[in-house]
Amino acid sequence: MKNSIFALSTTFTFIIVCGVCDAAEEGGHHLPHNHIAFIAGVIREEQADGHRERGHMLGIEYTRQFHQHWGWGVVFEQEAFDSNNNRHGILAIPVSYFPREHWRLFAAPGIEFHDHGDPNKPMFRIGTGYEFALGKHFTLAPEIQVDFIPGGITVYVTALSLGYGF
Repeated sequence: MKNSIFALSTTFTFIIVCGVCDAAEEGGHHLPHNHIAFIAGVIREEQADGHRERGHMLGIEYTRQFHQHWGWGVVFEQEAFDSNNNRHGILAIPVSYFPREHWRLFAAPGIEFHDHGDPNKPMFRIGTGYEFALGKHFTLAPEIQVDFIPGGITVYVTALSLGYGF
């Protein structure tokens, strides 16, 4: 629980600092572009020994697009699995590539925090998403992600994010 609170407070601090930096900038340039999104999805974890688990996740993500094709940010997610009520928190720093309008490819090193005294583990995520514009500022984006965790654990995520660009 303490790890989740720390990760969430770090995420919000990052968002606030970047917002303050943007407020100090002048000019009518489109970039940098900031985007905050709430994410919900279903997950499937597969372990090297053949064990599989299903669950769900909720999260928040901030992305700062500093170039036409590049951006970076921070994401915090909370995962819960069905069978044993095991919960994981994830804090990751995605680097995003925007090859075409609306498309995003990303890779993110991060940390998977565990409840119940299990050790925290490094993880690496890859994924893609497509943003649909909902008016001037809002977006809706289906995403597919794959997390790789040491010990032969792979987590597949299918998610939907609702975001706000500013």
